[in-house]
Amino acid sequence: MKLKIQETRRRTGAYTLIEALVAGVVLMIGVSAASALTLALITQDEMNERTCVALNYQENAASLYRLGLSESQIEALLPPESVVSDLTMTTGTESVAHTPAVPGLPSASVGYADVTITFNPSPATQSWTGGIWTGGGKSDSRTITQRAYRSDTSITIP
Repeated sequence: MKLKIQETRRRTGAYTLIEALVAGVVLMIGVSAASALTLALITQDEMNERTCVALNYQENAASLYRLGLSESQIEALLPPESVVSDLTMTTGTESVAHTPAVPGLPSASVGYADVTITFNPSPATQSWTGGIWTGGGKSDSRTITQRAYRSDTSITIP
């Protein structure tokens, strides 16, 4: 009788080597997936931060234009930004008509500037030739244009 109880305990008391290996493989797959996800999330976070910095720079340039500053004054006022590789402003005027037409109220001409920035959203310092990483190459750039209007009541600073 004692012999049967000890034999039963031996069978149910431990894991086999195969079970331990399968559990280890499943754990390693989970760890590698989590590390790949972490790399993608960190890269995307850095790209979002660089895009926000560039858009803020562009908005500051547009706000200075709305205040009446010239392109050369705006470039002199804005500090250099490592993310932004180029800032250009193209000025012009637009005719604005009232719809529906209001008797006695003439159409007006409004000045505008197309503020264009070119920036590098990728924090990469090297390009990965393996083709697996999708965070972007170090030479990838984006260009965004925003139109800023200047009212007739703005004062142009000499």
